[in-house]
Amino acid sequence: MAGLDKILGSIKAESDEAVAKRLDEAKSQAEAIKKEAEDSVKDECLAIEERGKKGAEDTISRAESAAALLKRKAILSEKQDIIAGVFDEALQELISLPDAQYVDTITKIAVKNALPEEGTIIFSAADKKRLPSSFEADLNSKLKGGKLKVSDDTIDAAGGFILSYGGIEQNCTFRALIDAEREKLTDKVSKVLFDKAEA
Repeated sequence: MAGLDKILGSIKAESDEAVAKRLDEAKSQAEAIKKEAEDSVKDECLAIEERGKKGAEDTISRAESAAALLKRKAILSEKQDIIAGVFDEALQELISLPDAQYVDTITKIAVKNALPEEGTIIFSAADKKRLPSSFEADLNSKLKGGKLKVSDDTIDAAGGFILSYGGIEQNCTFRALIDAEREKLTDKVSKVLFDKAEA
């Protein structure tokens, strides 16, 4: 029996040693897998963090660009409104001229735009009332060729007139004249209004 116990003891010792060795190997492998997983997770976390930072920076950059664009659009819109207001004020000033100055202004515009032929000049009903009875004769005396007759017809316009030559009309209303010059004048008005303010 003693020999059997000895053999069994030896087998058990070898078995315990093999189990311990296997456990150590398993622990080592588990530690290696755990470390590899931790490293992988850390790398992935860093990559996610970098992607998040990059995404946030891109979002902020896009938001700043959009905000700058909106600001520029708002400023431009405000400038355009101010400039439009200047032109509207100019129109109102022309319309509000005292009668003598108004007639003088109308006469100058008519002389400048009249053709050297016979035609009619058409006013609004309100403007016809402002004209002196001698207007037609005074105007024709200043024309270089051609003749204009004040029409019995009227137009719907805030100041100015229309010249008509056999069905061909030339719009000399104040609004049309201002609109025709608006592009050139807008740059000048913009410089006067905004260049000093922005300097």
